[in-house]
Amino acid sequence: MPDTMQNANEGAYLALTPRPKERLLSYKIGNLQGIGSRARQEDSFTVMNSMDVTAMKEKGLFFSVCDGMGGMKDGKLASETAIASLRQSFTEMDRSGSIPAQLVESAYTASSKVEALIGGDGGSTLIECVLFEGKLYYCCVGDSFLFLYRNNELIMLNSEHTLLHDREIEAIQDGDVNPLQFQNLPEATALTGFLGMIGLDKTDSNVIPINLHNGDIIMACSDGVGGVLSEEEIKESLELSDVNHMCSDLEQKVIAHHRPHQDNFTAVVVQCIR
Repeated sequence: MPDTMQNANEGAYLALTPRPKERLLSYKIGNLQGIGSRARQEDSFTVMNSMDVTAMKEKGLFFSVCDGMGGMKDGKLASETAIASLRQSFTEMDRSGSIPAQLVESAYTASSKVEALIGGDGGSTLIECVLFEGKLYYCCVGDSFLFLYRNNELIMLNSEHTLLHDREIEAIQDGDVNPLQFQNLPEATALTGFLGMIGLDKTDSNVIPINLHNGDIIMACSDGVGGVLSEEEIKESLELSDVNHMCSDLEQKVIAHHRPHQDNFTAVVVQCIR
């Protein structure tokens, strides 16, 4: 018998129309990677469950970008070790538990494995994301970039672990909001946090997940992309209709800058579609 509702004014019964269920988000994923002017590729990335709809629904979509630190010991080994550890942690994740806490723990586990191999003389940055039940969870270490593009606005979600950023935060906490005092800070871009660092004690992660909307675009990238392209250049690329075109356009823009010391560049781009 169909559900009904009585109309008090007419004494009649009206059939209730069931509200249609909202479709779950689906995702289109693209990536780009280039060596730049470096001797070898030291960035690594991974995407998990992108080709398995059932696994994506039950366990979530995972992606990560790790930028091995050039100029230190074996950045390639550091980033590859980190990615392998993160993949294992995602596979073992308890979806009924705290995903934010588990992401942070996975970062520290990866850092310990990199430190054990390289002894603190090298390391990797980290961006790792889980998209689960229409929500974004992330954890970041270092100076790579995590962007959300929504309603023609580009939002950087993470904070850089650099000497400049740390000094600015310390000044704000002390009541000084003048950033100009740090313009000429020596070694301003030096990393103050990275996977493999002895005594790593900080990550940047969200405790409350971000609800994703139809049309949202998430981009995780190394500083070979985020540190080269302007906000407007990134927005222009992410405004394209197809995720593969976005990635191709981003790559062409990085190459067009002709930087003499262009770093390795890597990005994973995820388009949310309902």
